[in-house]
Amino acid sequence: MRSLPILLDADEAIEYYKENRVDPLTDAERALVVSTLHKDGYKNSDIRKVLGIPQVYTVTHLKRVGVSLTDMELSLWHKNPKRITFGHVRAVAKLPHLKREPLLRSLLSKRISVSEFERIAKGEPARQDIDIARFETEVSETIGRPLALRYNKVKRAGRLTVSFYGLDDLDDLLAGLGYTKST
Repeated sequence: MRSLPILLDADEAIEYYKENRVDPLTDAERALVVSTLHKDGYKNSDIRKVLGIPQVYTVTHLKRVGVSLTDMELSLWHKNPKRITFGHVRAVAKLPHLKREPLLRSLLSKRISVSEFERIAKGEPARQDIDIARFETEVSETIGRPLALRYNKVKRAGRLTVSFYGLDDLDDLLAGLGYTKST
């Protein structure tokens, strides 16, 4: 894989874009080209015309991302296009620099959907299925102790966490579950 180029002006950016039509550019390279043209004073309509991009929104999104991200962040995206998608980058483009790079690097260690990544980037709490939350509350009130239930609809599996307070309480909890100590 080629590395991101250093584009000094609009002419170089246009030439680079046109030279690589046979070997398609990554989204990071396209964003770099569009941001270079924007910095040289090209309007979105001019960019679409000179690069042959028919969709209005494509240039807008590429420009927003290309102008916002640092060279390091663009390079990270360019080197990992399967892990860091255009949607992921669009989600972090509006964030302050100190938050962006750690979020992008977190994508390299685990797969996060774009919608989940947008939620994380905005700092919103995790969404919980209302039926699971209701069931969690009912069971907690019935057994008289805090309970946390995590359920993955796709895998149809989950995790149940029951809290206890001390070793005697743990023994009572285990006895309630049918566990007997072997001596």
